[in-house]
Amino acid sequence: MWRSIACVCGFIQAGILQGALKNQGIESFLKNEVVSCVFANSPGFQIEVYVFKSDYERAKGILIKGFPDLVKE
Repeated sequence: MWRSIACVCGFIQAGILQGALKNQGIESFLKNEVVSCVFANSPGFQIEVYVFKSDYERAKGILIKGFPDLVKE
């Protein structure tokens, strides 16, 4: 099972978050990447970053250190 950990407005932010997670051995995937391209700058069409539920707490700790405003509570 997967769990959403962050919502971002663009591919650059999403890539940075995925890179930070990958560097720590945590697999992730993006949701809404195509829709966010089509409806760029429209509220509600953000890219969501997902991780396995088993990695969620560890991933949250990693992302909170570098990107506290982007991590879902």
